Amino acid sequence: MRSTAMLHIAAALIFSTSAHAQTLTQALALAYRSNPTLLGEQANQRAVTENSSQARAGWRPTVTVNMDANYQQGPYTNAFALGTYTSNYAEGYVAAKQTLYSFGHVANQVRAADARSRAEGHALILMESQVFTNAITAYMDVLRDRNVLEVRRADLDMLAQQVKLTTSRYTLGGQPREQVTWTDVEQAETRRRSAEVALTHAQATLAASEALFQAVIGVKPQNLTMPDGLPGIPSNIQKALQTAVAANPQLAQMRETKEATAADIDTARSKWGPQIQVQGTFGTIGPGSPFRGREYSEQVAGTVSLVQPIYNGDLYNSQIRQARAKDEQARQNVELAKRTAFQNVVTNWQAVENGLEAIKSGAAEVHAGETTLKGYQLEYGYGLRSTTDVLYADQNLRTAQVELASSRHDTIVAEATLLATMGQLQASDLLPNERHYDANATFQRARTRGWEPLQAPISAMDQAGW
Repeated sequence: MRSTAMLHIAAALIFSTSAHAQTLTQALALAYRSNPTLLGEQANQRAVTENSSQARAGWRPTVTVNMDANYQQGPYTNAFALGTYTSNYAEGYVAAKQTLYSFGHVANQVRAADARSRAEGHALILMESQVFTNAITAYMDVLRDRNVLEVRRADLDMLAQQVKLTTSRYTLGGQPREQVTWTDVEQAETRRRSAEVALTHAQATLAASEALFQAVIGVKPQNLTMPDGLPGIPSNIQKALQTAVAANPQLAQMRETKEATAADIDTARSKWGPQIQVQGTFGTIGPGSPFRGREYSEQVAGTVSLVQPIYNGDLYNSQIRQARAKDEQARQNVELAKRTAFQNVVTNWQAVENGLEAIKSGAAEVHAGETTLKGYQLEYGYGLRSTTDVLYADQNLRTAQVELASSRHDTIVAEATLLATMGQLQASDLLPNERHYDANATFQRARTRGWEPLQAPISAMDQAGW
């Protein structure tokens, strides 16, 4: 009943969002709740963190229950000289094994698993940023393409009227200053046909953008609203660079991976050390057939073993060299991620600044273009402007309108990419009122799951010297 009610609530929320204006925040919330790429990565993060729990199993005892039954009859010798023997028994026992000391092998496996679990948490943040970037881009694509479609429609309507007016003047004649030539008619008609092609292209582009919107966000776009900007843009590029060094998710992921590879070196080295284990069994054994419970007797055994590797064909040394090479690769990946973060911050910072200037100048250019076109149309009526003048003014206005729509789109997308590089394009930043997936809590649960009393002293002993 509860799940059904939740489905009804979710459906109502989606319907409500679809019926009214869809703000960018609402679209991002829908993507956060339903995007399959993000939800899949969350599941993968939970799977990876289980490695931390599995690594700790090396500090914990293993207990098994075993039951065996055996019957065998055969000769003592091939010549049957000594008769035959019969083996007939059944046994059941409980066996427990505990590693007391692994020379840091388990401890370093735990270090590596924890570092990779943390790295996967940063990978989830990176995926979250990518999904939000894709959602913002899809949102702005639809806004831009709808704006362009309206421009193309207005352009076609204006040119259709211009063709009628030019054709009428050519047919009816009039004052010499108002007369047009057949060239004017053909020129206007050519522009009208070009506008039809542009309108068809704009419709196709919008259809593709709306399909992408639905794929990323999960619903069809309705009445979208132009955002003023994204929250969290710093006041200067130096702050952006500092934030990126501290919080860039890819850089953080590579740093944790470097911690894991360093632990892998120690894991490989620890194989040369002694392994101390204790094992005990307790059970009973007696005849299997016929079963006689009174004939069964208890059996108890205990073993303490110490294993010290001496030579293994250079296997362990090869594994150490391999781990060191992987660690060097991880170190280079950290440096690459740092340089890439710097590059992306600088590139997108400039893109945002240029975009804001382009929006400001583009808005002024559109206003001037609208004024010019209206003036030319009025003057064309008095014979003071030619058909070419009107068509040229219309072309300039439409170009300015399309460029303004593109500038608004590109600026918001550049802001999203900048924030993603800084590690500030997360649900906690964009959706403060939304319930967030807590990757760190998942990791902490994996670390403590299955804990038992012997783990603390044995882990402390195993970590001694590492």
